Amino acid sequence: MELDTRFSRNRPFVAMVSALLLIVLALTSTQLVAIQPSPDQIAAFKNLPASEQKRLAAQYGVELPGQEAAMNVPVVQPTVSVVPMKKAEDTAASEGQAHVRKDTPQQIKPFGYDLFSGLPTTFTPIHDVPVSSDYVLGPGDSLKVNLYGKESKAFELPVDVEGKVYIPDLGPLSVAGLSFTEAKQKLIETIDQKMIGVKASIAMGQLRAIRVFVLGEANTPGSYVVSSLSTMTNALFLSGGVALTGSLRDIQLKRKGEVVQHLDLYDLLLQGDTRSDAQLRSGDVVFIPPLKQSATVRGEVKRPAIYELKGQESASDLVALAGGFTPAAYPQLSQIERYAEGDNKIVVDLNVAAAGDDFTIKDGDVLEVPATLKRKEGLVSLSGHVMRAGEQSWKPEMRISDLVQSVEALRENPDLNYAIIKRYPEPQRSLQVISFSPSQALNNQGSVSDPLLQSRDEVVFFGRFEDSREQVMENIVATLRSQASIAEPAKEVAVSGNVRFPGNYPLVDGMTVEQLIYAAGGLTEKAFQLRAELSRTEFGQDQIRQQSRFDLNLTDAKALQQTLKSRDVLQIKTIPEWEESQRVTLNGEVRFPGTYPIHKNDTLADVIERAGGLTEYAYVPGAVFTRVELKQQQAARLQEMRERLKDDIAKAELAVANQSGEEAKSGADIAEAQKLLDKLSSTSATGRLVIDLEKVMAKSNEYEIPLQNGDNLFVPMRKNSVTIVGEVQLPISQIYESALDYQDYIERSGGTTDKADEERIYIVKANGAVEIPDTSSWFVASSAQVDPGDTIVVPLDADKVDQVILWRDLSQIFYQIALGAAAVGSL
Repeated sequence: MELDTRFSRNRPFVAMVSALLLIVLALTSTQLVAIQPSPDQIAAFKNLPASEQKRLAAQYGVELPGQEAAMNVPVVQPTVSVVPMKKAEDTAASEGQAHVRKDTPQQIKPFGYDLFSGLPTTFTPIHDVPVSSDYVLGPGDSLKVNLYGKESKAFELPVDVEGKVYIPDLGPLSVAGLSFTEAKQKLIETIDQKMIGVKASIAMGQLRAIRVFVLGEANTPGSYVVSSLSTMTNALFLSGGVALTGSLRDIQLKRKGEVVQHLDLYDLLLQGDTRSDAQLRSGDVVFIPPLKQSATVRGEVKRPAIYELKGQESASDLVALAGGFTPAAYPQLSQIERYAEGDNKIVVDLNVAAAGDDFTIKDGDVLEVPATLKRKEGLVSLSGHVMRAGEQSWKPEMRISDLVQSVEALRENPDLNYAIIKRYPEPQRSLQVISFSPSQALNNQGSVSDPLLQSRDEVVFFGRFEDSREQVMENIVATLRSQASIAEPAKEVAVSGNVRFPGNYPLVDGMTVEQLIYAAGGLTEKAFQLRAELSRTEFGQDQIRQQSRFDLNLTDAKALQQTLKSRDVLQIKTIPEWEESQRVTLNGEVRFPGTYPIHKNDTLADVIERAGGLTEYAYVPGAVFTRVELKQQQAARLQEMRERLKDDIAKAELAVANQSGEEAKSGADIAEAQKLLDKLSSTSATGRLVIDLEKVMAKSNEYEIPLQNGDNLFVPMRKNSVTIVGEVQLPISQIYESALDYQDYIERSGGTTDKADEERIYIVKANGAVEIPDTSSWFVASSAQVDPGDTIVVPLDADKVDQVILWRDLSQIFYQIALGAAAVGSL
């Protein structure tokens, strides 16, 4: 209360005292350099009277050093907490640790040193700590006395340098060398005798600080002031712990030059045994001798590390230090790496489980405990077209029906005629394939059709349609080929033609033609069963190749049961004259529009007749006939032209960038080309075939159109219009007038633009044909009559845009395909 009152009266003094601990931390311990009080705080403390410094030190539980100190500063009694310090391997490298192996796997580190992997950061004074009854009092300790009865008082009695305490009104009382219990009893008796009617309660007050030394292989050796209750491990923590060059198993407590205690930290780390952790006295030395012997244990142990040896450990002892074996350990094949004489190493095979107690470990040994093999025993695996793929426990006499109890365990549309078992029999464990019928296995459980399973079998089911069959078989056949030899050719056969899954398949013992067909998913509807072909290649004893072929009637049970040999090839032919169902579509002005199936020799006239002919509104010259094959060809041609035009535009842009003079004109040319490219990019191929439907309807033998699958005929209704497109002022459609020619329609569209090629004007007829008004090498026509549904095309004059050499061809293609289609659309 007195100190608090003084603090409230003098705030600068409060600030100075609050910095007291910082000053103490900075000036009393070598490892506290990170805490730096300000110069003003240090100066303020130094200006205090010596008595005030001493009083403050007593208040905060610290001890002032002697006159030999540079200044009067209190020394704190620490309670230690830690923060991470340098990694053990970094310290070892800097200190030249010879026993730390840098080349071992698993990042093996020395065991136990991370117990001290930190520096003390909290230096709170130790007070109000219960002490043992045999604690011996000394200078610096204090006793708390509470009087009650006739008088009630409370005071604290410090033990002075002579070992005495001064009792108010009673005088000095010697307690030096007495235990806390003895001193307590002495005080109570004295007060009872000299203060009638007063009783006393005695408790331990402030504890004294003692100075000890931590020397040898410590991280920060030196002199430390610690609590009188501190033990050897407290001093080790305060010094930053044991360096990697030091011993953890023979830390010595020296008192007056004699070793009074040995501390093996492995007892603390591995068993939690603190019995050897002796309490310190003033002047004690905690000495850490150098590490003498160590050995490494790695592999399948619970705590791989480098362990310190005392000299008589066996291999079993080393494993015990490492926490024992892991469940995956196989100690029967353990090995010891050992340094031999000279520049050599030796490897010793050791069954640690059997002889580990008899094998003595030496300095530098490395014990490697291997793992058991990852191969699994006592199980079978299930995969493929199943609901629950995975592994199941195997048991003797286990069959397929035990693994898959019903078809419900398979996914939709399973193949019930073919499944396989992948087996790896001892001793070579080469792949062996066994096939079976799932339906027969499930319907005849326990019979020969329900195969027995062995440990590590892999059972694979397949689906009837989309499946992973091809990839599974590819991997199996590749394995069988790798196992082939001169004495045993590759166990594979092949099937081609009209089966669901043509390809190569494993040859199982006794495999028949029927089983191969089942393996391939069965025959398709196109399969010609009356004459399949089996090709065989064999090599006789003289290793001369012999080839043979057999015709098989697959409707004959005897042929289906013919046994196959290695590399046989079964070909399933197609039914003669087999055709997939083909159809054509009629739309527009036909009496019964729709999709019609066709035969091989059907013509367009035949289908129109089947559709009831044309209506009275049909415009025959405007009929549009499209074909899938032509559409594909046109699409490829359009794409090619797009790519070529892109290249030409890029070249033209590069030329413009390097020229001077006509940049504006060239830029305009490129813009026109870009417009054309945009039109081409949005143009789709029509696949239109130009036909004369009037000749078709006349059923002329000289003008027949055989049909193909996907053909489409559209017969439009008559429209009384003519369309003008291209380089005219206003591309529009106009009412047809028989008295007008193409030039009249162009004039009605505002005439041509300055970029028009008037010499190449052409007319796209309603049926898709192209006519040129003047005679040309392409079309023979003295004059071009404009009819309803026609399109007049005024093309771009490509000669005026000479930067791109392909524009003329591209514009012609564009107008013939794109604008021709537009003309049809205007009908």
